[in-house]
Amino acid sequence: MTLAHPNQLAPAAARVAVRTATPDDHPQIRAVLRSAYGPFAMTLPTRVFGPYEADLLDLETHARRGTLVVAEARGRIVGSGAFYCDSHVQGFGWPAGWSGGRGLAVLPSARGQGVARALLADCERRAHEVGAPVFAFHTATFMAAAVQLYEHLGYRRAPEYDVDLAEHYGISGLPPIPLLAYRRDLPDQVPPMRTGGPMNGTRCTTTPPHTTEQRDRT
Repeated sequence: MTLAHPNQLAPAAARVAVRTATPDDHPQIRAVLRSAYGPFAMTLPTRVFGPYEADLLDLETHARRGTLVVAEARGRIVGSGAFYCDSHVQGFGWPAGWSGGRGLAVLPSARGQGVARALLADCERRAHEVGAPVFAFHTATFMAAAVQLYEHLGYRRAPEYDVDLAEHYGISGLPPIPLLAYRRDLPDQVPPMRTGGPMNGTRCTTTPPHTTEQRDRT
């Protein structure tokens, strides 16, 4: 997951609306992902970056196994991610029943507008609504700004769930490329439902369209 650096969280408030994505959003989501993750092509070996990028851009699979969400500001999509109500289906070794995020990204030009926080808050709320005890995700050692952000926001390391990126894609003969596991334990109380209605109670299925708006004041 790649988001904004904590020092890029501007003091000025920015209105960010987070909603469930539709298939029509896929071209814009891919543009956000390419902008956010493209620079890592210079960091990762080519034979790792290729399948890694293809995996991130496989929105049909992410939408089928999870729920794609987008963040909008000033009428355009500036961030995106995939929410998994049960992260076990990702194949990264998460315990069954934990919720998680995948491929969260913010346009470089939109960093500092509260997009990262809005996406994470929306995913955590979804995790609450399906009754997950934990919200978790991986980031990478080469995403130093993202690591700083997650720790700044209070996520804690879960090293027992770290993954070797190359090994995950079946690529041998390379030094380890660690994906770092982060988690937040969720309280038992389910927060109030959004105006769009409940997410099918606690069933881990598809999510009906809805929109949340958040104002980041920090």
